Amino acid sequence: MSDMKKPSATRSIVFFLISAVLTACSSQPPSIKGDFNNLGQPVYVDKPFIQDYSIKFYLSKEQPDKQLKAISSDRNNHIRILSEKGVLVPDNGNLFFSGGLIRDLSYTPLLTKKIADIITYKNHTIYLDDKHVFSNAWAGKIQVDHQMPDARMVAAGQDFHFLVSNGSQMVYLNQAGEKLWEGSLNGINEIKYHAAKNRFIITTQAQVAELTSSGSINTLYEGSNINSAHPLGEGEKIVIGTAKGYVIYPENELISKVPWPEINCINEINGDLWFGSARGAFKLNENGQFSYYAGERWLPGNEVIAITQGPENSILVLTNKGLGQIFFEEMTLEEKAMFFEKQVREKNIRYGFNCSVSRLPNGYSTAQMGAQPSDNLWTAMYLASQLFRYKVTGSQEAKINAYESFEAMERLHTITGIEGLFARSIERDHMTINTKTEGWKERELATGSPAVIWAPGVDHSNWAFRSTASSDQAVGQMFALTMILELADDEEWKKRALELLDNMMSYIVDNDLYIIDIDGEPTLWGKWNPDYVNAFPTNVGDRRLYSSNFIGFLQTAYHFTGKSKYKDKAYELMNEYGYLENLTRPINEIGRALDDDLSQVLSKEWNHSDDQMYFLGYWGLYPYAFTPELKEQYFDAIHDHWIIERPEKNALWNFIYAMTGAREFDLAESIEFLQQYPLDLRNWNVQNSHRHDIEILPDNFRKQSTWHLLPLGEIPLHRHNGNIFQLDRGGMGDHIISAGDVWLLPYWMGRYLEVISAPQANY
Repeated sequence: MSDMKKPSATRSIVFFLISAVLTACSSQPPSIKGDFNNLGQPVYVDKPFIQDYSIKFYLSKEQPDKQLKAISSDRNNHIRILSEKGVLVPDNGNLFFSGGLIRDLSYTPLLTKKIADIITYKNHTIYLDDKHVFSNAWAGKIQVDHQMPDARMVAAGQDFHFLVSNGSQMVYLNQAGEKLWEGSLNGINEIKYHAAKNRFIITTQAQVAELTSSGSINTLYEGSNINSAHPLGEGEKIVIGTAKGYVIYPENELISKVPWPEINCINEINGDLWFGSARGAFKLNENGQFSYYAGERWLPGNEVIAITQGPENSILVLTNKGLGQIFFEEMTLEEKAMFFEKQVREKNIRYGFNCSVSRLPNGYSTAQMGAQPSDNLWTAMYLASQLFRYKVTGSQEAKINAYESFEAMERLHTITGIEGLFARSIERDHMTINTKTEGWKERELATGSPAVIWAPGVDHSNWAFRSTASSDQAVGQMFALTMILELADDEEWKKRALELLDNMMSYIVDNDLYIIDIDGEPTLWGKWNPDYVNAFPTNVGDRRLYSSNFIGFLQTAYHFTGKSKYKDKAYELMNEYGYLENLTRPINEIGRALDDDLSQVLSKEWNHSDDQMYFLGYWGLYPYAFTPELKEQYFDAIHDHWIIERPEKNALWNFIYAMTGAREFDLAESIEFLQQYPLDLRNWNVQNSHRHDIEILPDNFRKQSTWHLLPLGEIPLHRHNGNIFQLDRGGMGDHIISAGDVWLLPYWMGRYLEVISAPQANY
């Protein structure tokens, strides 16, 4: 056995800095107001928060790209979009079914007009064509003859006065069409009225100028590649958007640390400053950071043309490919839970299993589910969520959901025909196949994809099961069976769960701590024997992980069966084979190892699937410790692991740590995780590495890309076994992940542990 490999200096520094920053900057839990549970832990009071989501309206394939020009929204919730071929309106969209843009037929006289610009004035739409500035509001009385046939932009001033321009000539008119002023400025691309100063702000590529109430044009700022300018509030300040960032006049300092510096448009909406760029839209927050809305989770296209306030507390983002309407809706965490509960039942339940990813081959209407190699794990997590929900709400629906999933997991045991051996998955009318041929281990290590054995089931001739069970699947089975035994209130169901648990553990213990597959050989990843576990160098994570998991398995089996063989085996492993030392080894010692091929493969980077196995396994390791002394050692090991995980702000890790009774478990960050997780769980293409407002860390063992985690709505969808710091990921929106494991489990666990309250709308 090789000596322990010390972690590299670079990796040690990264670990230290991450832990130090998070410990020093840990925020106070929100909405506490003196609320604590009976363990003295803080409680989040579930009151309404703001949830954002988007409805998208796409140009059709028949409508040419980049034809959209301007947008207006009026007090009657009408949204009108100006295109090169007339005025369009959004058609028939919602969160999961994108709408289109169709011709506005509401006023037939408009169909023949050559509309050049539209704006919103006093909550109504104003049109500019080659003859008039006009509106259909105010009984149609607003119709101003501007006598500029090539006019292409209009801005409304006070008292129904309008400034009209063709890009160089300008004319200022009152409601009667009388010219109050006229002048010129070459290269005008935007005009906005600043009511507080009774002036117009005029933008060209080279300058920002003002047209004062006295009729003088004064240059305020000179530069290059200026695309937009927007006056702020009551003072002199103007935000100027350029191809390299934005400038706030009169300070005139260029601010380039923005998500994307090529700014096309700017608007101030309800006190918030919004920017439209060539790569998405972003909002400046009070803390100086930006909320970034880009990619098809939020927008039909990334080239933003205009941003304005929309109806029903929404923001309208007009892009080259259509309209993104971003809503900001109040909801409680429980309301979000019920949204996800419905979605899981509709899109992710297969034979009672929680299908972790469903295909959407024909859009959102039809979800296509298939057998997955980790049905045990994902279903266990959903099953537990429903039992927690049942315990805190008494919901019979949740109880039925949990029992249905238990039956699915139970069949994984019975279909193999071997007592104690469980399958990975099952399927009706599935081919039998065996890819466990010569060289299978090398192929599996190289690809990460387990060898496939589909064998006939023993209960029905047309059913098959997938074999080659692994350690992560065993963790799922133990977690699910433990939850049934702890939380179910039907003795018959608990009896069935206990039989499965006992059979599984007996099968493993009696086979020298291996899962023996249907071919009589150990599976590649179902090994807890000391010859296998302790062959790894001490800095390979599997040595610590397998020891932690299996001691937890044995303690759980002893706790529920009372059979001494499980307790004896646990003490044998801890005292004679160093499993206690393994599982309590400081986790920052885990790192790269070059001792052998397998160690190299397993230690090339931090394995986030291991985190999921660790934390679910802690539910059996800590509560069922044989002695108080062991429990204290286990707590230290769990705490040591949790400290390293803190930058991820993972609500599930935090709440499992809270299960130990820990007083500080990052409640605020956990609630942030639950609130920020997007409602749209489709696999959209998400890109962030181009951003200028984030600092990319040097390559490190944990693959942590940034110092601070970006908001979850801005990054690729994260499962608990993935790297939440991944900045970019492709996708077409044709798959949907299940909220059953990623969101419902931590939420209902938090409710069960009483660190999240029931909803308090009037708190």
